[in-house]
Amino acid sequence: MGSPANRHTDWDQRADRHTLLKDPVVTVRQMGRLGLPGGPPTRIDHALVYTTRDGAFEVFLPPVRPRRIPRRYTAVYEVDMGVHPVRTRMRLPSADDAHEFDVNVELEWQVIDPTRFVRSGHRDVPRLLLAELEHAARSISRRFPMDASAAAEAEVLAVVHEGKPLGEDVGLRVLWRIRLRRDEDNIAHARRLQAIEHATAEEILTQQGAARADLEKAQRVQAQHQQGLELQEYEALRIEFYREYLTRGGIHAWAMHLAQQPQDSAMALNSLREDQRERLRAQMHLIREMLTKAGTEPFELEGPRRLAIEAFNAVFGQHVPGDQGLAEPAAAQDAKSTTGADAPSVPAPAPAAEVSTWQPAVPPAATGEAR
Repeated sequence: MGSPANRHTDWDQRADRHTLLKDPVVTVRQMGRLGLPGGPPTRIDHALVYTTRDGAFEVFLPPVRPRRIPRRYTAVYEVDMGVHPVRTRMRLPSADDAHEFDVNVELEWQVIDPTRFVRSGHRDVPRLLLAELEHAARSISRRFPMDASAAAEAEVLAVVHEGKPLGEDVGLRVLWRIRLRRDEDNIAHARRLQAIEHATAEEILTQQGAARADLEKAQRVQAQHQQGLELQEYEALRIEFYREYLTRGGIHAWAMHLAQQPQDSAMALNSLREDQRERLRAQMHLIREMLTKAGTEPFELEGPRRLAIEAFNAVFGQHVPGDQGLAEPAAAQDAKSTTGADAPSVPAPAPAAEVSTWQPAVPPAATGEAR
């Protein structure tokens, strides 16, 4: 059997640097009455907590180690002083007992007082810290409904920060973070409602877009119809304008043309002179035939001769270039045959051309494609 001089191991987790620990006490060893020969085999970064026969504790923090083991020591605790992360979830009640908040918790804990932790006797550090956190947060989360998770999270953070630090009573230093959210059923329900709202909004926007498109199409059709009516009215005015002036002919037609195209004034004047010469030649030829016509009684020619003389005076009262040689012999012969003497002719003033003040209607402004 074992010698009283040999050590006796009561607890050994067989943990190394990368082992996830719940209990930072790695090993517990009993010592005999004669103590242990030499230094105990332990890791240099672990703390050693010795118990004495009178129930006291003596601690050696790393890297300090005892040179000899006094007889008053009865046991030794090897305590891991590293930083250990924990990620877990917990649930907190809401204002409605039918629903609970889902809380994601992240912890980082470390033993800073090995003697206090050994004396506390706790063996599950994550459960200890979650119990303290839940105790501080339950009364806060009950004040908020399920849809106010953000406000509940802010209030829980504020209250827990103001209270006693987690794990302080057992010699721990704890860094913690929590995120409070609605439970999965409530989140799924909210997502279904959001999908319905999105589908409804999309359908409404589609209908509104179709209504706007129909309205714009109707407006374009109406604008095109109005433009067609304006063009028809304008064409009617143009037709009336040209009909009136083309029926008058001569000076009126040329006046209308020059009003629109002044650069054709020379051509217009030449055309008017040529028309005037042709009209004078026709009148002179008619007078000559009336005055020299034979086989007619004198009393029958009295009226036509009077009209011919008046026309003769009117014709020779106008100056027609290039026709002087033709006009003078005919006038002298006709005058002698009717009066028997040279009767001076009194030139009659040429009638002034009638000038109309009527203007064509201004065409409607060209419009772009109707919207």
